[in-house]
Amino acid sequence: MLWMVMMAQAVAGDAGYPQAHAWAQRDEASLEPAAYTAMVDSMSEVGGAAFKRCMPTPAPQTLAAFTVVLQLDAQGRVVRTWREGEEAVARCVDAGFAGKTLFVPPKAPFYAAFEFQVEP
Repeated sequence: MLWMVMMAQAVAGDAGYPQAHAWAQRDEASLEPAAYTAMVDSMSEVGGAAFKRCMPTPAPQTLAAFTVVLQLDAQGRVVRTWREGEEAVARCVDAGFAGKTLFVPPKAPFYAAFEFQVEP
Protein backbone atom coordinates (compact mmCIF):
# COMPACT_ATOMS: atom_id res chain seq x y z
CA MET A 1 0.00 0.00 0.00
CA LEU A 2 2.79 2.42 0.89
CA TRP A 3 4.39 1.66 -2.47
CA MET A 4 1.15 2.64 -4.24
CA VAL A 5 0.99 5.96 -2.38
CA MET A 6 4.63 6.71 -3.17
CA MET A 7 4.06 5.83 -6.83
CA ALA A 8 1.00 8.12 -7.01
CA GLN A 9 3.05 10.96 -5.52
CA ALA A 10 5.86 10.35 -8.02
CA VAL A 11 3.42 10.43 -10.94
CA ALA A 12 1.80 13.64 -9.64
CA GLY A 13 5.25 15.17 -9.24
CA ASP A 14 5.84 14.78 -12.96
CA ALA A 15 2.43 16.08 -14.04
CA GLY A 16 1.92 19.40 -15.71
CA TYR A 17 -1.10 21.66 -15.42
CA PRO A 18 -3.13 19.99 -18.22
CA GLN A 19 -2.80 16.53 -16.65
CA ALA A 20 -3.56 17.80 -13.14
CA HIS A 21 -6.62 19.66 -14.44
CA ALA A 22 -7.88 16.49 -16.14
CA TRP A 23 -7.45 14.60 -12.85
CA ALA A 24 -9.42 17.33 -11.06
CA GLN A 25 -12.28 17.05 -13.54
CA ARG A 26 -12.31 13.27 -13.09
CA ASP A 27 -12.19 13.40 -9.29
CA GLU A 28 -14.78 16.16 -8.94
CA ALA A 29 -17.17 14.28 -11.25
CA SER A 30 -16.86 11.18 -9.05
CA LEU A 31 -18.17 12.90 -5.91
CA GLU A 32 -21.58 12.27 -4.37
CA PRO A 33 -23.66 15.49 -4.10
CA ALA A 34 -22.99 16.02 -0.37
CA ALA A 35 -19.24 15.58 -0.83
CA TYR A 36 -19.29 17.92 -3.85
CA THR A 37 -21.03 20.57 -1.74
CA ALA A 38 -18.47 20.12 1.05
CA MET A 39 -15.65 20.50 -1.49
CA VAL A 40 -17.11 23.67 -3.01
CA ASP A 41 -17.85 25.18 0.40
CA SER A 42 -14.34 24.55 1.73
CA MET A 43 -12.66 25.80 -1.46
CA SER A 44 -14.88 28.90 -1.43
CA GLU A 45 -13.96 29.65 2.18
CA VAL A 46 -10.21 29.32 1.65
CA GLY A 47 -10.25 30.87 -1.83
CA GLY A 48 -12.46 33.75 -0.68
CA ALA A 49 -10.12 34.55 2.20
CA ALA A 50 -7.18 34.47 -0.21
CA PHE A 51 -8.98 36.80 -2.64
CA LYS A 52 -9.73 39.26 0.15
CA ARG A 53 -6.07 39.27 1.18
CA CYS A 54 -4.69 39.29 -2.39
CA MET A 55 -6.87 41.87 -4.12
CA PRO A 56 -5.04 45.17 -4.59
CA THR A 57 -6.64 48.43 -3.52
CA PRO A 58 -8.12 49.94 -5.54
CA ALA A 59 -9.41 46.80 -7.26
CA PRO A 60 -8.41 46.50 -10.92
CA GLN A 61 -10.98 47.23 -13.65
CA THR A 62 -10.40 43.77 -15.10
CA LEU A 63 -9.01 40.56 -13.73
CA ALA A 64 -7.91 37.71 -15.98
CA ALA A 65 -9.40 34.26 -15.48
CA PHE A 66 -7.23 31.71 -13.71
CA THR A 67 -7.40 28.19 -12.31
CA VAL A 68 -5.55 26.61 -9.40
CA VAL A 69 -5.56 22.80 -9.30
CA LEU A 70 -5.15 21.39 -5.81
CA GLN A 71 -3.80 17.98 -4.82
CA LEU A 72 -5.27 16.88 -1.47
CA ASP A 73 -3.97 14.18 0.85
CA ALA A 74 -6.21 11.77 2.80
CA GLN A 75 -6.92 14.43 5.45
CA GLY A 76 -7.86 17.06 2.86
CA ARG A 77 -4.64 19.05 3.20
CA VAL A 78 -3.37 20.80 0.06
CA VAL A 79 0.00 19.22 -0.68
CA ARG A 80 0.60 20.56 -4.20
CA THR A 81 -0.85 23.08 -6.64
CA TRP A 82 -0.69 23.81 -10.35
CA ARG A 83 -1.81 27.14 -11.78
CA GLU A 84 -2.97 28.47 -15.12
CA GLY A 85 -2.68 32.24 -14.99
CA GLU A 86 0.28 34.41 -14.06
CA GLU A 87 -1.21 37.64 -12.72
CA ALA A 88 -0.22 38.66 -9.21
CA VAL A 89 -3.70 37.89 -7.83
CA ALA A 90 -3.59 34.37 -9.33
CA ARG A 91 -0.16 33.71 -7.82
CA CYS A 92 -1.28 35.05 -4.44
CA VAL A 93 -4.50 32.97 -4.37
CA ASP A 94 -2.46 29.90 -5.35
CA ALA A 95 -0.13 30.55 -2.40
CA GLY A 96 -3.16 31.04 -0.15
CA PHE A 97 -4.17 27.40 -0.65
CA ALA A 98 -0.75 26.00 0.28
CA GLY A 99 -0.94 23.76 3.33
CA LYS A 100 -4.62 24.55 4.01
CA THR A 101 -7.05 21.79 4.92
CA LEU A 102 -10.21 21.55 2.85
CA PHE A 103 -12.80 18.78 2.91
CA VAL A 104 -11.84 15.15 3.58
CA PRO A 105 -11.82 13.51 0.14
CA PRO A 106 -13.03 9.97 -0.55
CA LYS A 107 -9.58 8.98 -1.83
CA ALA A 108 -6.04 10.25 -1.89
CA PRO A 109 -4.55 11.79 -3.76
CA PHE A 110 -7.62 13.79 -4.74
CA TYR A 111 -7.52 16.64 -7.25
CA ALA A 112 -9.85 19.65 -7.34
CA ALA A 113 -9.83 22.87 -9.36
CA PHE A 114 -10.49 26.36 -8.03
CA GLU A 115 -11.54 28.31 -11.12
CA PHE A 116 -12.01 32.07 -11.30
CA GLN A 117 -13.54 33.94 -14.20
CA VAL A 118 -15.52 37.13 -14.55
CA GLU A 119 -18.94 36.53 -16.05
CA PRO A 120 -19.99 39.12 -18.65
